[in-house]
Amino acid sequence: MRLRKALALTAVLVAAAATAPTAAADIGAGGGARPAPALPSRAQATCGDGKSTAFPIGARIRGGPAVYRTGGEPQTWYLDLTNTTDSTCTAIHPVVVLTDKTRALRPAHLRMEFEAPSGTLPVSLERTDRDEIIAVFDGGDAFPGFTVGPGGSLTVKVGLSFAPDAPTGEVLADAALVQRKGDDGDWIGEAGGYRFSVEGPEDPGEAGSLAHTGPGERAYGAGALAALAAGGGLLLGARRLRRPAP
Repeated sequence: MRLRKALALTAVLVAAAATAPTAAADIGAGGGARPAPALPSRAQATCGDGKSTAFPIGARIRGGPAVYRTGGEPQTWYLDLTNTTDSTCTAIHPVVVLTDKTRALRPAHLRMEFEAPSGTLPVSLERTDRDEIIAVFDGGDAFPGFTVGPGGSLTVKVGLSFAPDAPTGEVLADAALVQRKGDDGDWIGEAGGYRFSVEGPEDPGEAGSLAHTGPGERAYGAGALAALAAGGGLLLGARRLRRPAP
């Protein structure tokens, strides 16, 4: 689906997200969140043959901690990408949406970076008018995107940390995968709910526990996925990925 058309599908996608079960995450135990079911109208990327109703790139988030400490060192999680087609997919940019319950989180409160073939690169952070944080894997416009060969897989290592003055509480991270097409892009995959908490440096934590999603948290997770699907985050990510005019 072309990103600039995402808002036209807001009502359909919000309704679908609200009624679909929340993807279960197996964070830290070698598993990951399963991609949410794709609607035919939102899986028309040219990465594959363009005829399948499924996203051409499967994705999952795994390996992340359940607790981040404000002012602490970066902690690692992983985004696995799998090309389900028989063609090479290029120019793949993850776009992560971070949603906290109080909507107090701001770009200055966190730092995110990712590993690319050229080295460790920064993630661009922006805030939407819905007070979500959009993290675009663009390397400050220096990154051409990931390439995944036919039937191949790729793991992206991500580092995340929070500033000493970051608000504490629960945060949900969802990811969309965008294939850049000049000044626009196609939505080619998604990964559901990595849930964690941000706590102060002296707060009692549960460092050994696993991040999770579950039926009791479905309303919160569905709301975050609906916000992502509605296009605000994707459109902001698309603008961030646009090449500067010569």
